[in-house]
Amino acid sequence: MLKPQTKLSAKKEIYVPGDKSISHRSVLFSALSEGKSEIHGFLEGEDPLHTLKCFVSLGLSVESIGKGSYSVQSPGKKNLKSPSGVLDFGNAGTGIRLSAGLLAGLPGVSATLTGDASLCKRPMARIMNPLREMGAEIVSVEGNDRAPLLVTGKQLKNYSYTSPIASAQIKSALVLAALASEISIEYKESEVSRDHTENMIRFLGGNIEHHSPFHFTVKPPYHFEGAKFVIPGDISSAAFYIVFGLCAGGTEPLLIRNIGLNPSRVGIITVLRNMGGRIEVTAKRQECGEEIGDLLVYPSKLKRSVITEDLIPSIIDEIPILTIAGLFSEGGFQISHAEELRAKESDRILSMVSNLERLGVTVNESKDGYEFGEVKEIKSTAIETFMDHRIAMSFAILSKLSGVELTFDDTSWVDTSFPGFFEILKSF
Repeated sequence: MLKPQTKLSAKKEIYVPGDKSISHRSVLFSALSEGKSEIHGFLEGEDPLHTLKCFVSLGLSVESIGKGSYSVQSPGKKNLKSPSGVLDFGNAGTGIRLSAGLLAGLPGVSATLTGDASLCKRPMARIMNPLREMGAEIVSVEGNDRAPLLVTGKQLKNYSYTSPIASAQIKSALVLAALASEISIEYKESEVSRDHTENMIRFLGGNIEHHSPFHFTVKPPYHFEGAKFVIPGDISSAAFYIVFGLCAGGTEPLLIRNIGLNPSRVGIITVLRNMGGRIEVTAKRQECGEEIGDLLVYPSKLKRSVITEDLIPSIIDEIPILTIAGLFSEGGFQISHAEELRAKESDRILSMVSNLERLGVTVNESKDGYEFGEVKEIKSTAIETFMDHRIAMSFAILSKLSGVELTFDDTSWVDTSFPGFFEILKSF
């Protein structure tokens, strides 16, 4: 296994930006909540800022009241308006899919939703088809089940859906459509996907009836009023430095403050502990229905561990950086049951495999994952990021830990989710 060239010689404390998933949702739920809301800890990365800007075009009044803090005034969902221009979500898959759901349930509101070249390659049929079954009018402008999407808001009908995959974006798009149209929705999935949408509904006083961990019903009325949203640090962003802290040499811990510990998101901690990582959670608390805590991460000797299928939905965004942990692990690394990786900002199976091969790693690729044995060394090479922020950050962490110089075609994508990432990395 690779030997780290970076050592933690003294206890260091860092903060990561606000949770991206919750930041997007804070905008959408502020729009659904009549009156004044406040958002604190908002991720001021390109993705959530695009969503915020789009909803200003739909009728929200937004005022910055400090770093990561906004005052938001909503006329209420019935008074949102059609925008004068196209809604540009940039690279935000969560932003466009969830917003498409919300707008689909608003009679009288119509909009065209689009994004950058990467976003316009991502599959949209997964939300379009069930939304149409609810009575929505949503079409792909190019006729290829991709963005741009033309959404014409309609009064939807009560709906029951069993999702073929565990996806928080599909679930949230349909639930937000139901909230917008004041209808009930029954939803089933095979595994528990991240449940920030459900938590936000409960926080605002909505009614969710759980029939099992994978099956729930949401029923009206949905009379949400403005609220104060406090957003924790993003565990998907923290994951890069959790892996850094575990794989670095030395004995001193890395302290990562104020991290969201939603049970549907902490698979990264479970997997790394199973690999031998020492991660302690301290100062547990709750905010806006979400669990929060601080993480103490100690340099650890990692080993290959089986990642079970039930954990995949909770680690889907962290698999690239988990792969880097695998390079520093006894026995190597394997991931399977993760075909959803092919529908992310890039085909992350292809992105990871091709870059690992550039490093000189022998990788076996499959339809739903990849594996490699214990790695002794890697070579200096040029990394292709595939316009994907998590690919760029993962290999930047590898370069710092290993001391092997890696060059990158473009790292601007990192700003979509983690502004300040490279400043933190340089501090070690």
